[in-house]
Amino acid sequence: MLLLINKSRKMPKILNYSIVGLEDYTISFESYCSLCDIQKFCKWGKEEPFSIKISCSDLNRAKEKVKFDQLQRLQKTEDVSVPYEELIKKVKINLQNIISQIWKGKIKAHKEEIRCLDSHKIDPMLVAQQGQDWWQDFNATMKIVNNECEKIT
Repeated sequence: MLLLINKSRKMPKILNYSIVGLEDYTISFESYCSLCDIQKFCKWGKEEPFSIKISCSDLNRAKEKVKFDQLQRLQKTEDVSVPYEELIKKVKINLQNIISQIWKGKIKAHKEEIRCLDSHKIDPMLVAQQGQDWWQDFNATMKIVNNECEKIT
């Protein structure tokens, strides 16, 4: 059997992450903070790499909010005789949406400091590629952090 691999698509790499305290994680973009034309103007560098803190309780709260919102919608559309256990089975939590919200709030919101994510200062094509790479790596890392958080709670 012949296995073909698409070499044009880069596999996401796992960013450096570490547990801080009982259920807090720090995710570092240190591997991106190398001196290059884009990065030399960034606030973040090797001495102070860009990193964010993720709390398992924040992640769990976000999932609970999604669950609560979906349950409220289901209660309006389902028959009142449907038991809670049946309703909860219909709730689907989309982890991708939660990770995307974290990305927007904790990373994209800092595009002034992270010059390579600011299309107003750098060529939009370069920004799009860099953003895609960061997103893929962040997404893969967040899935690992989420799995670790689920073990804790």
